[in-house]
Amino acid sequence: MAVNQGKIMEGLETAVSGAGDEFIYRFLELYDFPRATVTQLRKGTGNRNVADEPGAVALRNKLYFLPVPAGQSVSAAFDALLASGRIERHSMRFVFVTDFDTVMAFDRAMDDRVEFGFQEIPRQYSFFLPLAGQERVQMHTEAVADVKAADRMGRFCDLLRDRNPLDTPEDIHGLNVFLTRILFCLFAEDTGIFEKHQFTEAFLSHTAEDGSNAHLFLRELFQVLNEPERPGDRPAHLAAFPYVNGGLFEQDLPVPKMAGRARRLLRDAGKLDWSEINPDIFGSMFQSVIDPEQRGSLGQHYTSPSNIMKVLRPLFLDGLHEDLKKAEGSPKKLNRLLERLHSLKVFDPAAGSGNFLITAYKELRRLEMAVFKALDRADTPEPLIPEPQDEMFDKPGQQPLMAPASQRNIYMSGIRLEQFYGIEIDDFAHEIALLSLWLAEHQMNLEFREEFGYAEPALPLKSSGSIALGDSLHLNWKKVCPVDSGAEVYVCGNPPFLGANGRSDEQNASMELVFSGFRKYRYLDFVASWFWKGAQYIRGTEAQCAFVSTNSICQGEQVAMLWPYILDLGVKIRFAYQTFAWKNSARGNAGVHVIVVGLTDGGASLARGDRTIYKFTEGEWRYQRVKNISPYLLEGTDTVVKSRSNPLVASSPMVYGNKPVDGGHLMLTTQEKDELIAAEPQAAKWIKRLLGADEFLKGKDRWCLWLVGATEQDIDAMPLVRGRVEKVREKRLQSRDAGARQLAENPHEFRDTNNPKQYILVPRHTSERREYAPVGFFGSDVIAADSVQIIPDSTTYDFAILSTQMHMDWLRLVGGRLKSDYRYSGKLVYNTFPWPPATDRQRSEIEALGEEVLLAREETFEWTMAEMYDPDKMPDALRKAHRELDEAVERLYRAKPFRDQAERQEYLLARYEQLIQQEQGAANA
Repeated sequence: MAVNQGKIMEGLETAVSGAGDEFIYRFLELYDFPRATVTQLRKGTGNRNVADEPGAVALRNKLYFLPVPAGQSVSAAFDALLASGRIERHSMRFVFVTDFDTVMAFDRAMDDRVEFGFQEIPRQYSFFLPLAGQERVQMHTEAVADVKAADRMGRFCDLLRDRNPLDTPEDIHGLNVFLTRILFCLFAEDTGIFEKHQFTEAFLSHTAEDGSNAHLFLRELFQVLNEPERPGDRPAHLAAFPYVNGGLFEQDLPVPKMAGRARRLLRDAGKLDWSEINPDIFGSMFQSVIDPEQRGSLGQHYTSPSNIMKVLRPLFLDGLHEDLKKAEGSPKKLNRLLERLHSLKVFDPAAGSGNFLITAYKELRRLEMAVFKALDRADTPEPLIPEPQDEMFDKPGQQPLMAPASQRNIYMSGIRLEQFYGIEIDDFAHEIALLSLWLAEHQMNLEFREEFGYAEPALPLKSSGSIALGDSLHLNWKKVCPVDSGAEVYVCGNPPFLGANGRSDEQNASMELVFSGFRKYRYLDFVASWFWKGAQYIRGTEAQCAFVSTNSICQGEQVAMLWPYILDLGVKIRFAYQTFAWKNSARGNAGVHVIVVGLTDGGASLARGDRTIYKFTEGEWRYQRVKNISPYLLEGTDTVVKSRSNPLVASSPMVYGNKPVDGGHLMLTTQEKDELIAAEPQAAKWIKRLLGADEFLKGKDRWCLWLVGATEQDIDAMPLVRGRVEKVREKRLQSRDAGARQLAENPHEFRDTNNPKQYILVPRHTSERREYAPVGFFGSDVIAADSVQIIPDSTTYDFAILSTQMHMDWLRLVGGRLKSDYRYSGKLVYNTFPWPPATDRQRSEIEALGEEVLLAREETFEWTMAEMYDPDKMPDALRKAHRELDEAVERLYRAKPFRDQAERQEYLLARYEQLIQQEQGAANA
């Protein structure tokens, strides 16, 4: 039986308003406990209630409800009940303790504790839904520990926000720094930086249960962590903490005040094993819970490690690993590789919480360890650093110290956090990114110890990454991360995806600054700003750049708006991942299709390796080495398809359907049509079927008054029609648009009056799922609406060509998208389509096959076009007719069959370029 969540929430609102002895029984009824069970509990009969305390209700395997008298500690009662053993003995799922002012609850199955006000129970109803048989879904992510930690810290942050003023940027910055310091302390006590539980035990032992002095303790602790030498009067429990510094505790900032509930949440957070927390992703997850607008996207907000590696591997990691293979056995080459590792830079100008920088740092540290092992195998007779060092950890390199028996020399890492640069606009994300890099450094030091038996000491912290706080589109990237002609710098990241309608005024102003001098930049996706700045940054240098992007910048009209400018800088595409679904994006990005594009200067840096296209084929990623990657991410030239006003190849022109500009007064439903004809039979000759995209694809009925050629006398003879016409006149006269007001002179007509004897109808949008874009043949008895385009006086040959995979692949390539649907533009898709050459005999063959498609449709005439062209439902006869047509049309282009969509698109692009050159040659002749 389905759970009525609205009824539960509404019932709880009533239950909490009249709290008392009856509350628990009403609670159980709302969560669908049997009425007989609730009646027994209310009367105290039977043996279902296993609770010992007066007023308590406990049902085996379900719930232990414990009311606490006013004035007694809910927290103490909660802890005592958990420690009593009764919860485990009776296999309780939930513990529910309250004094009818505060609630503390525990879900044993999910290992989840919550605390909230009694009046908040209706808003927290979902916590208890398993009692009604609706289990909470615990998503399996790469970091269950991160989800729990983020959840705890999100609640902790909420309580701090409620209790402390956050009116100024300084207030918000102070809270952000405070949270990062707490996260560090929790991580430190579980990873050997502090003693085990040192922070949590000191905090709980020296703060009041009501949290009233917690801020004083934490402020003094933070001061101590910044002291290399301690005053003699520091209390022993504080003096026992090591010196941390590294900038994390450098500023003496106010510490937020907290109450008992926040203190308990921090206590619960301390019970988690923070050594399991993954710095690669936990920063993004904390960012999502700190921002209430992003709640609910836990485990989805971050860029997954696999997607990060789609950027980092082809950008530089694969090349470095290849260089390691080539250097194997040669100490000289291996040392040169080490020098590169210790001097290269990684720069993320959309750093967020530091995911890309952290992953890059860890991968480079692992590569460095592999180089050290290779050096050991090379059996070099001399140390890398000739003179012995007095201090083991003064500087990177090889030290003549004791090493494991299997290892000849001692090595220490020379990769520093200062090699990792970034820009981030959000203050909290910026602080988390710095913290995450420190944590990643510590984790890699532990990994180093596992490999070599020793590691650098964790403290004091070194300087963290060079991450600037600011707007990446306003800052000079070369000042943030200096680059010269010979520097080895890798720019990477996942900038924000925002279409023209989704940007703020500030973001539009930033784009105006970035694209100064561009003609049509406003229709570019926001992410294009990073590509343009990245191309300018790497121009004339050895630096290289790669970003994750929405695929829209390599499709449709955006290609011509962006890529000619990038290519004119001498910057080329070195590698690309073709379109794939973004499966772990934040809420609101569902259905986003992305690409990865790597850029390099067209000079020396490109000579290092071939250009590579990565394709998802037969369930796995495969790569193809090519001579050049086009802006459409296909093998081919840098040619960009541009809108044009006339067809590239002689063919019937495409025009828009008919826009009414009538306020709906010339439109008729079937019922309105029938009523009008019944009242004014002479109106029948002026009514025609109206077809827009919905009507064509989904079989809907709509009609219109088509009064082209009607005289004033004709209209006056139909009073109901005259009334509609006059309403159109009024609507147009009231318009702010001068063109619409001018149309009031002919209120009986649509703005457009395209009504040819025969035409092909083409919807302006079509689903990405379809193998073919449905088009149709119609005559003058049907009026095409403005949601479609038409090709007047067209032929069956035109219909046939437009009904092929070749044409659909051209639409996929240059048509652009509206969300996940393809957008069919007459100027960009139809007018640029490189039609095949055909003799009269070949045209006749194609026309006959086009007729077969129309006949196959007739076999399922009761189906809608949307149903017929649904790839999961497409009738066999229709699919067969299309396949035979495809094969015949492909033979018009070339004798050899095409292997796949990409090969068809590559061929079409090459033919387009050839036809453009022929057109230009003829114009110059």
